[in-house]
This record gives sequence, C-alpha cells and structure tokens, in this order.
Amino acid sequence: MVIGATSTISSGKRRFGCVTFSLFLAWFYCVTLSGCSPGGPDGEPTPSSSSSGITPGGTAVIALAGDPDVLNSLIRGSSYAGVVLAELQDALAELGEDLEWEPRIASGWELAADRLSITYQLKPWVWSDGEPLTARDVVSSFQLIRDERVASHLRGFHEAVKEVVALDPSTVRYSFSYPIADPVVRTIHPLLPAHVTDLLDPGEIRKWSLNRQPVSSGDFRLVGWDHNQSLVLVRNELYPGPAPNLDRVVFRIIPEESSRVLALETGEVDLVDGLPPVTAKRLTLGNQVRVVETSGRQFYYVVWNLKNPVFRDAVTRQALSLAMDRQRMIDTLMLGYASPAASCIPPAMWNHHPSLVADPCDPKRARLLLASVGWADTDGDGILDRDGHPLRFTVLTKHGDPVRENGLVILRENLQAVGAELVPQVLEHATGLDRLREGNFDAYFGRFNANLYGDPTGLVHSKSTDRFNSGHYANARVDSLIELGMSLVEHPDALPVWLELQEELTRDPAAAYLFYPRRLVGVSRRLQDVRPHLMSPVNNLSEWWVAPQDRKYRSEQSGK
Repeated sequence: MVIGATSTISSGKRRFGCVTFSLFLAWFYCVTLSGCSPGGPDGEPTPSSSSSGITPGGTAVIALAGDPDVLNSLIRGSSYAGVVLAELQDALAELGEDLEWEPRIASGWELAADRLSITYQLKPWVWSDGEPLTARDVVSSFQLIRDERVASHLRGFHEAVKEVVALDPSTVRYSFSYPIADPVVRTIHPLLPAHVTDLLDPGEIRKWSLNRQPVSSGDFRLVGWDHNQSLVLVRNELYPGPAPNLDRVVFRIIPEESSRVLALETGEVDLVDGLPPVTAKRLTLGNQVRVVETSGRQFYYVVWNLKNPVFRDAVTRQALSLAMDRQRMIDTLMLGYASPAASCIPPAMWNHHPSLVADPCDPKRARLLLASVGWADTDGDGILDRDGHPLRFTVLTKHGDPVRENGLVILRENLQAVGAELVPQVLEHATGLDRLREGNFDAYFGRFNANLYGDPTGLVHSKSTDRFNSGHYANARVDSLIELGMSLVEHPDALPVWLELQEELTRDPAAAYLFYPRRLVGVSRRLQDVRPHLMSPVNNLSEWWVAPQDRKYRSEQSGK
C-alpha cells in the first residue's frame, strides 16, 4: 500500500516539530535587538511581487516567554526550543492543518501488508551547509535516539521500532516489533546531520556545538542567538522546498507577561501567544492587534508525586481533586475562556471521552473520603494527619504566569477548606523544570500540551518517568490499556479501549485535571496570512508576509 506518494511539498501547512514536549508556550519581552532597528525597509532588497500579490521580504518579531535550553531536538527540555526548532528542521512527513500526515522530506511511503515495516522514499534534499540529506542521516539520527549515552526523552516513544535500515541513499525502511496503529507517527523523528554527528561523542552530546549552532534542513536557518535576549533566523537559501515569504524571523525573549503585552501593543513584537483573558478582551476593542482564539489541546493540572506518602492512595487524590473549584478558576482566571477538564486527553483529540464530567467542587464529600482512608485532625491544628504525616505539601509552579500564580491562591483556599495545607513554591521556568525532572517536588501545578494523536503514554505509563510521568504514576491496568490501544489499527476498534483508560484514570488519578484553556493569540495587523492553529500559534509561518509599506526594520547584517 502506497501512502502519500507525491513529488511536491505542501507549502500550505506548518510543521509538527514544535509540539513534541509539553510544559508549553507562553511568550514575550521588549528589548532593543542587535540586527534590527526601526526606520526603513526590512532586510535586503526583495524580489518583485509574485502573481499572488505578495512581495517577499520583511521581518516578523515573535515573543517567547523563555530562552531555549538547547537547539537539539534529541535532548531539549524546553518548549521554547521546540518553537524555534520547528522552523529549522523538516522531517520525513508532517501533520497538516487537518491533522493528516503529508510528505515533507519524503516523497511518500509504503506500508507493508503485514504492517510490520514502512518504507520511505526521500526527495533530493540538502542541509543548510550544502551537504546532501540522505537515508544515512535518517538512520544515524534514529540510532542517536536509541543510544543510552544520549539519554534522549524520545527513546521510549519509538520503542515499537525494531530496526531502521538505509536501503539506498534515498530509501529508508523502519521495521516494527509488532503492528501498530499509526506507523507514521512512530517513525517521524528529528533529523541531525550525520556528516557532523558521526565525528562527535554521543556521551558528550550536551556539549555539542550543534546545540547552539544547528545545521538546518528547514526553510529558515539560525544566524544569531543572544541568550535570554533574542534569536534571529533568516531564509535558508538552500532549502529545496518553496521559499518562505519572510526574510527574517526574530524571536525575542520576554519573560514578563506585562512586558510582552506592552511590546505587542507598541508594535515592538508582532505575535504574542497565551494572551491573558483580560488582555484579550481589551485588545479585541482596538484596531492594531487581532486576537485569534483557537481550540486548544492544553490543560492545566496538578500532578501528584506518588513518592510522597501523602498521595499513596487513590482515594486521597480523588478527595483533593473534589476540593478544587474549577469553575471559580475558569470564571476569575480565564474570564470564561476555558472549560472544566476531566481527562488528560483533551476534547480536540479523536479519542477524548465525551461523557466524563469534571470533578465538582464538593468539600463535604472530599472530607468524607479523606476520613474514610484515615485522615483526621488528631492534634487540633486544623490540618488533617495520618500515620504521623500531616496533609501538608508544597505545590511547585512557574513564575510569571498569572493563571498559575493566582490559581495557587485559589487552590490553597480550596484545600484549606478540607483540612489540607498547600505551601506554594513559585520558581523561574528553568529551575522549576529541573526540579520536575529530578522528581524533587510534592505536587506540580502546570500546563500541558497534549500530543496530536491522542496518546497519553508519556504522561501516565509507568515506563515514562523519563518523559512526562514526573510523578512516578504506575497502574498496571493503565499500562495494558495504553499498549492495547496503541496496537489497534482502526480507530473504531481502539476507541473503547481509550474510553476505558480515561475511566480508569478517574478511579486512580495521576493528577487533578482542572480546565482546558482556549488559546488566545495576539497578532499585529501588519502581519498577513497568520493562521494560529491548535498545533502551534506559528503554524504556517512560512506563509506569513508583510506588505512593503508596513515594513519597519532594517537588518544590520545581510544574514548571508
């Protein structure tokens, strides 16, 4: 069976690479950027207008809330790195806006009749340094993912792949240990240049120069990275596909939300993701900024660290969830731009359980449940205790996100009403992520970006503690349902399994799922053809353009 065979590249979609990790996207900060100064046309002289009426050229300035950690997809831990890498890296295939797979570097693929192998044919492609991109790069990249010295977070995701072989320079075959539901998703992974990585020590991957100076296979390439200030991308002149309309893309690092919003309103940045609801409502009344609301695949949640004896039993976790006032959070923090959450598979996904209802705020029932598993206030201090352990725990969250910081205040009040004491701990993004990865926390109040294919393995499978299962959740029934669901080829066959999984997670919760926020993206009206999507707010960046009369930056360097 030949799937997706074609000799052309779809230029109407944006790539899927920015959605592969999950403590996600906020954006922003206004600084003077070297390489960019107001007053004059963007960049170098541009070609004449195309038949579509678009004149290529111009600069888009996008706000990021944090600096990337490394620009190496095999080891990155930051969602901000994913946003940038999505513009530098192409894969064999990509998800289109209809969430169907489309060829990219591959011209097409053939799935064996027994579904135990899939073979890709590669188009002629080159790296930004001029070297050809071949099947050797594909095989080498996959071997690095599997290399224990690399310790890539992607390793478990591709566990079903038994072997990857280059049949010739333009043909690569993946073999599976067993038939799987979506063979394409399990074989799409980051590609690194073998002519560079073959000379490097995988055990020293965190010291590779590629982490800061990646070689591009995408339509842009990196020309500057001023840490905690900005990253500058320019059009990749060697890109084999259709050239992007913009000359340059500047990512400005703006940690503070108020500064991000100000930069958008004053025209110093062109796009801000994750607008606060109150800001979004205000900006909709003006003319300079367009607010785009997209259906989200995010959820806010509190994940429990099951290494803490406080959370050892499911009933305690159920009770704590019942203490939480989701509707108050939605009304006060989100101004209605959200809906209550009951599952780690959001409504945008094909296998979301539509009949599950989010836990109501029911302090009375929560107290009864806590009493049923031995929690009582034996010393009269207002805090329940059990076996000498008070029902007291620290909740870690990220600094600079008002939803999380103010949400902690609400959660603290909610839990106090049932005899639990929440101790807030608000840390900078990078520090908080380190604590999360190390398992050095009691509970974590965060936001998660679910993947696009409805697979919660990374969150709740017992083998995913090196991915997003930072709370060390383990449930044999959950593991077996995930494995069964991933093995069933047809959606109608798999759906009952996924529904049962979500029901099991209500009985034995890994986390308290709070609400699904709608994504609010602020876009300067000088940018044209910007289509934020549930995949990414910069989903179709290659199609963006700026009319010549609206260009206001001049490059200080040619970028060549």
